[in-house]
Amino acid sequence: MSTAAQLGNLLMTDADINYYIQQQIYWNNKYEGNAAKLAKLVKVEENWNKQYDSAGDASRSSALKMNGYVFLDKEVAGTDAQCEEWAYYKVAEYNKELLDELAELDIQYDSMKTMYDTLLEALRAEQQGNEQSTSAAAQDTGLLGGGG
Repeated sequence: MSTAAQLGNLLMTDADINYYIQQQIYWNNKYEGNAAKLAKLVKVEENWNKQYDSAGDASRSSALKMNGYVFLDKEVAGTDAQCEEWAYYKVAEYNKELLDELAELDIQYDSMKTMYDTLLEALRAEQQGNEQSTSAAAQDTGLLGGGG
């Protein structure tokens, strides 16, 4: 293969690497932003679950009050519906649908991030091979270093 063709391959690989680096940065940012939202909502979910469990706990030492009224007497376990109502009352910012959506996006963004990491690794190996073959072709023609 001619030196010009080798150089062309090297330049195409360099261009691909630059593009994939941009994509890698894009997906890393999407992943990190989503991960922060997901982590916050997971903490909210943990608090919601705690409140749900407290409403279902018959060994509770005090009554649960909602808006000034007794919602559940002490030592009375709430039904599933009552436990949910209590948990939503105490943790209004909990959103199960949003949590599920963020968890799904986490998987998608992680997949894209991993894909570009893998592509970049392969392209960098290809780039190294192209650099070596371009250098060898240029030296064989006397264009680099040892021109004869």
